[in-house]
Amino acid sequence: MAYYKVLFEVWCDWDPGESDLEEIVRHVGLGEDAICTLRTVVKVVDRPQDIENEEAMSFFGGEQGNADQSQG
Repeated sequence: MAYYKVLFEVWCDWDPGESDLEEIVRHVGLGEDAICTLRTVVKVVDRPQDIENEEAMSFFGGEQGNADQSQG
């Protein structure tokens, strides 16, 4: 299974620093006060232990060095 790191470029007419990611995504998804102008894959890895981000690793159910458990 491949894991993808994706970069989104979003333009909005409010300060996104005052919003959480869920709110930003909701605005983009509904087309309200925000627009996504770029979606690009910046990295693809085959094994979760190659993900160099603790928050992402916890999303996939593992930590660095413990990611084999998320392979099922």
